[in-house]
Amino acid sequence: MFTGALKPFKNTNRLTLKRISRGVKMKKSFLKLFFITLSILLAGCSVYSESKETAPNLIMQDTKEMLIVTGEVKKTFKNNKAVRIARDAIQSAERIPGILNVSKNNLEMTLVDLNGNKENYLLWLRKNSDSGMIMYADDTSTGYTLQRVDIVKFKKLFNF
Repeated sequence: MFTGALKPFKNTNRLTLKRISRGVKMKKSFLKLFFITLSILLAGCSVYSESKETAPNLIMQDTKEMLIVTGEVKKTFKNNKAVRIARDAIQSAERIPGILNVSKNNLEMTLVDLNGNKENYLLWLRKNSDSGMIMYADDTSTGYTLQRVDIVKFKKLFNF
């Protein structure tokens, strides 16, 4: 009789222990899921935090000899100052996120190096605006916003 009275108590303890161990397992699973989600979230945020992406540095110092501008302005520059202005503007331009669908550019710009290799760019400059955009002619889905200081230099250089 005494042992029979303890049997339900023992079974209750087993059930309670099973419930507790299930609860601990669920908490561990929840914590694992939480930390995985947190890791993914933090990794995603750190990748996106570099939103001020600049134009790729494809232009090497002092390798360009000539700058050719066509469109609303038709000029050829063979001096280092003009080439440096163009190079600096390209390197400091900030990438515009997303895929672009833009109006027709009003200027084309070509940088020619010592070996005759050409890099072609599309350029948007407006006389009555202090904003501008540049785009690689080979990649017309990605645009780069020009810095205001570079826009002023371009307009002065092009007499625009």
